[in-house]
Amino acid sequence: MDKLKKAPKKKKICAKKKAERIAHIKELKKTKKKIISEQKLVDELSSKINDIDANVFLGYHDIKILKLELKNKEIEFEENKSRQLLSSRKIENTINKYVLKCYESFLKSLEENEMELHDKFKSFQVEKERHSSNKEYNKITIDANVDHINKMSSIVLSQNEIINEINKRFMENLKIIRQNYSQKINTEREQNDKKRQKNIFNLQEEKNENIKKILIEYNEKIINIQNYFKLILDDQLEMIYQLEVDEKLSKRKNFLSKKKNLEDLKRNICSNKKILNQLEKDISSLQANAVDYEQLKINLKRIKEKRKRQQKVLTDLKLETNVKKLLFEKISKQYEDLYNQNRSKLYDRIQKILLENYFLETKIKLQNETLEINTLELNKWKESVNPEQNEVINNALVGMFQKFEVLKKEVEDLLDKNEQNKENYEAMMHLNYFSNDDLDIIKRENI
Repeated sequence: MDKLKKAPKKKKICAKKKAERIAHIKELKKTKKKIISEQKLVDELSSKINDIDANVFLGYHDIKILKLELKNKEIEFEENKSRQLLSSRKIENTINKYVLKCYESFLKSLEENEMELHDKFKSFQVEKERHSSNKEYNKITIDANVDHINKMSSIVLSQNEIINEINKRFMENLKIIRQNYSQKINTEREQNDKKRQKNIFNLQEEKNENIKKILIEYNEKIINIQNYFKLILDDQLEMIYQLEVDEKLSKRKNFLSKKKNLEDLKRNICSNKKILNQLEKDISSLQANAVDYEQLKINLKRIKEKRKRQQKVLTDLKLETNVKKLLFEKISKQYEDLYNQNRSKLYDRIQKILLENYFLETKIKLQNETLEINTLELNKWKESVNPEQNEVINNALVGMFQKFEVLKKEVEDLLDKNEQNKENYEAMMHLNYFSNDDLDIIKRENI
């Protein structure tokens, strides 16, 4: 029956793994499509650059703009590649998390099976006590236990083998996928580098040809302009002389205006000296703040190092807790064995404690009644007589108060003992894990 129950669980786990692998493969295909679309955009830009007419004058500024566009597209392409690598790493992390979850579920199922075995073992002990007279029954139960243990060991071994095979296949598939994607990425990079080199070479050739044409045209124009100016100079020398005179006058005017401007500048410099002094003070304060900032950086580095150390200590503590859990399980098993051996002694001890508590409670009730009676008598004496006038009554009252204090101390001691006995009783009950049936039996015996 156990094998039949575990078989569908294994099938469900395998189906879940297949579904998740299919989902991861779909995500990888989507990333490939994105890469192809971005490569198409890059190819379109390169084709646009190649289709530019050779006769059109492309200035140096336009060539720079095109180069910047190419660089921006290359940067975007590399950023998208890095994002895709991050997504692939995230996929690997999700796969690893899923493997850990499967392993944890497997451990939980093992713990549940161990608990079921423990419960069956307890029921088996009860049946063994009932049927202790039959020798044949003991033989049959021993054989059944041996068969059951062998079956459970074979099941555990088969589960471990299956898990190891799944892990090996999964790691092999991951290695193959990584190799394939690394090869594809390298080939695509080489192709893109070749295309870029070709585009750059074509642009440089077009640039050189356009520069040659422009230089030829400008040389012809310069020669024509020189001839034209020679003719003008021969005809209009007088006009040039007059222009020189006008230039001298304009220079004097400019000199006077510059003097005025210099005086204004001197005034502005005097007013700005105060501002400069304030700026120097601000600079000194900023330098001090920079020193504080460097100290804060050093403190941050130290804090990070401390955090790393604390994380190492936490990992060590986790390992220690796991070891202590195992030791606690062993101790609990030993404690159960000792409890089963000394159960009758504990019952006797608990019965004695209950009897002592009963006697103490009765004593406390009696002494409380005596205290109430004494208080009533004292109130009557106070109402009837003024104790300040009679020395005999005062002495009697002093003796009564002393007895009252002694009784009060005894009652407090009895209450403390009763509380201690209750705490011991509760501790014994908590440690010994009595069932409800056993507690009912003890209460009936005490009654």
